[in-house]
Amino acid sequence: MNAASWFVLLALAAGAVALVLLWPRRGLLDRLRRARRLAERVRIEDALKHIHAREQRGTLATPESLAGKLSVSVRQALELISAMEEGGLVQSTGPGVLLSPTGHRTALRVIRAHRLLERYLADELRLPLEELHATADRREHELSEEEVDELEAQLGYPQQDPHGDPIPTSSGALESVESTALTDWPVGRPARVVHLEDEPAEALAGIVAAGFALGMQIEVRRISKERLVVWDGEAERELAPVFASNVFVTGLPHPVRPPQKLSSLEPGQAGRIIALRCEGLSRRRLLDLGLTPGTLVECSFPGPMGEPTAYRVRGALIALRREQGDEIEIEPVSAAGAERPS
Repeated sequence: MNAASWFVLLALAAGAVALVLLWPRRGLLDRLRRARRLAERVRIEDALKHIHAREQRGTLATPESLAGKLSVSVRQALELISAMEEGGLVQSTGPGVLLSPTGHRTALRVIRAHRLLERYLADELRLPLEELHATADRREHELSEEEVDELEAQLGYPQQDPHGDPIPTSSGALESVESTALTDWPVGRPARVVHLEDEPAEALAGIVAAGFALGMQIEVRRISKERLVVWDGEAERELAPVFASNVFVTGLPHPVRPPQKLSSLEPGQAGRIIALRCEGLSRRRLLDLGLTPGTLVECSFPGPMGEPTAYRVRGALIALRREQGDEIEIEPVSAAGAERPS
């Protein structure tokens, strides 16, 4: 091969390399730049969520708390705070870091996407409660505001995520929910479970395994250094205090009542699902029918021989045997206050 041929080959090879590296929107360098921008956006949005969460708890975020949350060094956390200050997202004070109005709106946008994603993952994809947070964490940064609005409409404008947290509205309004950690709740006072903390996932898995669910009515019976024992109207349930501190409750205006089963509803009556008390294929079957916690179900009519019973769920009629209805705990909903299941 002569010199001219070598030159042509080298020129073609150089052109191919340049094409791979520099092709607009598809070249390697452009993809790397987009990846870096996304990584920076993720760090900033995760930082804003952490600062917002600390503000909600009344304890401001610090460089040290931010470093721990993001798994970075304190120096890197300080650099990130400085960059967010330059961008008008936060303000450093003596006690800690505060969100600016712009930072607050950005944090609520990400929180809104996260909680709607959790609702979608629970209701549509049937993911276990303890897997929702990590999955939503990875995907929340990918959605535009328009996509978040579309997701909210698709889900029927839910008010809470599967852990009991309120979902911010598109205008940035966020409902304030007063609750108390179960470890701080008085012995003998009736309560309703209104929030299950989603971090750490290991603690949430232990809470779910012990049978705790949103909407449960409970009464603390005994507390010791080793365990906290509650009564749910039918049986006692136990949790280690480190897990119980991630369960949040509010007061009940009446004594704890035994859980009501879906099978107890009469035609025309409705209830909201609290928990499914079954495992394995039975649980998967009910979830696939749309019977997820928080869903409104209306009893429509019994079968010709009394079974199965037809229920309206998410706009569709399904048939359940009595033993299946016995595995579904509900909170009755008055006809006057119930929206029609959709």
